[in-house]
Amino acid sequence: MTAARDLHSIITTWPELHDALTTQSGDTWPPAGRMTTHIRERHLDDTPLRGARDGSGTGESPAPCRIDILDTMRDVHEQLLDCADAIAEVVQLAPAGDQLTQLRDRHDPRRWKWTGRRPEPQYAALWLYGRVTGAPGPFRTLPDCSRLLIETTARDALSRIERALQLTRLTTLVGERCACGGKVLLHGGDGALPHLICSRCGRYHSGRLVA
Repeated sequence: MTAARDLHSIITTWPELHDALTTQSGDTWPPAGRMTTHIRERHLDDTPLRGARDGSGTGESPAPCRIDILDTMRDVHEQLLDCADAIAEVVQLAPAGDQLTQLRDRHDPRRWKWTGRRPEPQYAALWLYGRVTGAPGPFRTLPDCSRLLIETTARDALSRIERALQLTRLTTLVGERCACGGKVLLHGGDGALPHLICSRCGRYHSGRLVA
């Protein structure tokens, strides 16, 4: 079940986002400031990339936290809350029975709450996980359109997290060309060694990007 798998991954990788929030060693992608050296050392091109800068020597102090990670955490949190709000409108049953039963049902911890303090992102993902896996509670059966909404939301949210944590292999076009005249593509961004491949002749080079 795709949605369940993606929601589970969101829950388990969220602590990594917290850890990355104050880690100043995270690299941006593409690492433009170090691309020139990498290309030159691999002899793909003798011409430095024009205008490449790594931001060193500017006198700027590192930020107290990584803004890209903070933005990802905020955006994913909002995605999950919006999705859960919409799903609860469709599947959550109103309290029924006598007054005592209604009171007990109203305070059922499995219920999604729209008011008060908003749930943490991991709880929102867990609540949605319960809906797609059919966990018991005061809920109707999840209709197909709601299941699709959860699948789409979970897929996009997990993709954001993976990009932020550099778990996704990315490809970007390098501004200079190979000796054969073909365009050079830089593959990396997932923590593995980056490599350069010419789109025309297929010339391949790999190694660490060094400052």
